Amino acid sequence: MKKNQQTTHLFILALLLLSNVGLCKSLKDTCYTGLYLKNIYDMRPDEYACTADYWIWFNYKDSVQDPLENVEIINAKQTAYTDQYHTKDLKGMLVANESGRVTLTHNWELENYPFDKQSFNIQVEAGLDTSKMVLVPCERPFRIYKDLNMPGWTILSSKINQRLVTYDSDFGESRLHGRSTFSRIIYVVNAKRNGWGLFFKLILGVYVSFFVAYLVFFLPPANEQRFSLSLGALFAAVANKYVTDSNIPTSISFSFIDQVHVFTFVFILATLVLSVISLRIDKSGKHKKSKDFNRLCIWIVPAAYFMLNAVLILLADNG
Repeated sequence: MKKNQQTTHLFILALLLLSNVGLCKSLKDTCYTGLYLKNIYDMRPDEYACTADYWIWFNYKDSVQDPLENVEIINAKQTAYTDQYHTKDLKGMLVANESGRVTLTHNWELENYPFDKQSFNIQVEAGLDTSKMVLVPCERPFRIYKDLNMPGWTILSSKINQRLVTYDSDFGESRLHGRSTFSRIIYVVNAKRNGWGLFFKLILGVYVSFFVAYLVFFLPPANEQRFSLSLGALFAAVANKYVTDSNIPTSISFSFIDQVHVFTFVFILATLVLSVISLRIDKSGKHKKSKDFNRLCIWIVPAAYFMLNAVLILLADNG
């Protein structure tokens, strides 16, 4: 009798263990994920947004947990899905895929505008914690349409980042004890703006202002037009700054365009100061010394200005 009871207990224990193993397997599913990027467009820096069209798919086993219903793009402002499709592959894995259009939240880094580089990303996160669903990149996880055209941009590279994200909340599931972890896959496209044409459109006015101010060194030191030229050039450069600011994306940082304008202001003011120095030398009776001073300024001022320009452009273009 005692042996029969022990045998019964062992049998019940074995059944419980098997049922727990089966339950764990049914609760957790590994979804092999891939994304095909069709387009990126509608760039809106002032709204911190851009739009992407894509095709996404999942290979999984648990038919109860449909990834199309349990996965979200967490950096999306607005999403729209079409062409949802379910099937099985040759290995018996379930396949779910759909076409999507998403307006993405994007933090535009405009310090080097118009030579800026941007990392556009689509962040796909499981809606179930890691005890139920884990996202893993599939064999060929990320492809970009070969004819994708981003006017004014050049695509530099693409990559995938995979990570686990832990939140300090169990979202109402007490079994998680106040913390929950979700898997996330980030599809990244690195692109660079083709900014040379835009750069000259924005900066041409300020370069002309500097050139006008530079002409003072070709006038006699006592010529009153020297001061008029410098002051007129300064007002023109300031006006160009206001026009430029109204035609570029807003940025709270001290951008490359701001730097070009500010040091141009400084150089134009320098022509005014140098004119005063040249005039004082001339009025002291040292006419030859005043002329030599002007000749020196003719070479040094533009050389310093354009060297500083070149350095700033190189830093922005390679930033």
